[in-house]
Amino acid sequence: MRDRGALYVGILLLLLGLFFLFIEAAGSLLAPLGLRFGWAQAWPFIILFVGLAFWLPILIWWGQRENLSGLAVPGTIILTVGLILLYQNVTGDWRSWSYMWAFIPMSVGLGLLAIYGLGKREQGLLVAAGIVSGIGLVFFVIFASAFGGLIRLLGPAALILIGVFILMRGLQARAAGTRDEWPEE
Repeated sequence: MRDRGALYVGILLLLLGLFFLFIEAAGSLLAPLGLRFGWAQAWPFIILFVGLAFWLPILIWWGQRENLSGLAVPGTIILTVGLILLYQNVTGDWRSWSYMWAFIPMSVGLGLLAIYGLGKREQGLLVAAGIVSGIGLVFFVIFASAFGGLIRLLGPAALILIGVFILMRGLQARAAGTRDEWPEE
């Protein structure tokens, strides 16, 4: 196909039409069984669809993936929000937003890792991905510990393990004589 834009729009419309048909058919097929499935249950899939729409050009034009890799960050963020909302909609656990929002900074880090993996092999991407994902992980552990039900025990344990890891690295560096010295006053 010569016009790749038409290919992209065609695939999006095809997927959207199949999605709408699935929602309508699933609702009709499940109703006799006493199960409800309709737009009230399926709306998070629209957000997931938008996230996939950002990734689709990368997949369609694989040869141009390095030039299109910037679409991975917003696509990953939107997919993450869609997955969080899908989980909350299915389980009814809306209060989990009090700690699940921390997955959003982690998704930025995943998007940056995707850019790195799609061809832009710049070290700065790995550093930024690690920092942003690490910040998101720390916030997730802190807020999940405070508000997360069963995860309340895992959060403090994770903080303790992270602290022990950092201390051990510092002690190893000190023993090896490679630690950074504090400036003399």
